[in-house]
Amino acid sequence: DQHEHKLVIDEIRRVLTPHCRELAIPANPTLMSTDTLWHLGTPIAGQLHPGQASVLSLACQLHPTPALCGYPTELARQFIREQEPFRRALFSGIVGWCDSQGNGEWAVVIRCGVLDGHQVELFAGAGIVAGSDPAMEWAETGTKLGTMLNALGLGTEVAL
Repeated sequence: DQHEHKLVIDEIRRVLTPHCRELAIPANPTLMSTDTLWHLGTPIAGQLHPGQASVLSLACQLHPTPALCGYPTELARQFIREQEPFRRALFSGIVGWCDSQGNGEWAVVIRCGVLDGHQVELFAGAGIVAGSDPAMEWAETGTKLGTMLNALGLGTEVAL
């Protein structure tokens, strides 16, 4: 998990560095807990060079991060298009805000769902890197889907 997270942070650093006069990225992630999962998180803050793009345009340059698409991103994206038997649709995204001066804050969305009347379609995944245990990744995906089912009041049992 730490290796997965480092790949994401290193790519974000690579994309942001040319645009920022200051860039603060902690050396180690922090642990963020929820009722059912622990997450690795790294808050990243920066100051853009004068006249640079807005935080919104940088968020768009960062999306999709390796957490969502893989690394290297373009090769991973092409592989996904060729191999996955479905369209990812709303699997991921970015949420945040931007003011008129270009300031803002953004976060990566790695799980989501589409409600349609009394039906819901949920999206979740796992980070697969060299050495990943497929059974553990499968279980992780089930746990993530279970948290969304629980949030909807539908229980946490997932049949994958």
